[in-house]
Amino acid sequence: MAEERSGRGDGKKTAEELLSLAEERLNGGRFEESIEIYKVIVKKDPLHPTLAKACNDCGVAYASLKQYDMAIGFFNTALNLSNYLMDEGVSTCYNLAQIYKTTGDDEKADEYFNRAVAIKEGHKRRDEEAKRALKQETADWE
Repeated sequence: MAEERSGRGDGKKTAEELLSLAEERLNGGRFEESIEIYKVIVKKDPLHPTLAKACNDCGVAYASLKQYDMAIGFFNTALNLSNYLMDEGVSTCYNLAQIYKTTGDDEKADEYFNRAVAIKEGHKRRDEEAKRALKQETADWE
């Protein structure tokens, strides 16, 4: 497993390298190709941050293809790994809210929208607390 994570031993791309390639395909609208790459990434047993991003992005690709059940499954997996996502799942919650809105489930859409707002508010509180703490720690620097 360590060899697969590092990419050593088999001469193939690491999961992280494949993630970049999949993102290029996704951003270029080549959704089916990006999904195939995400499947390879998952099989490589990547580190959790890579897996979380791959699941979120794979959800985006499936949503773009209007395969909403698959998208929801990948977004939920990404949320289970939300501690490893850069935004702790804010964009994933917004993605889920959009899918549920599109499919007519307004209750679920509101649930995920509110969840995203709550996470963002938590970020804001932590940022403010960190700024206050830093100001206190550096007050005598002047």
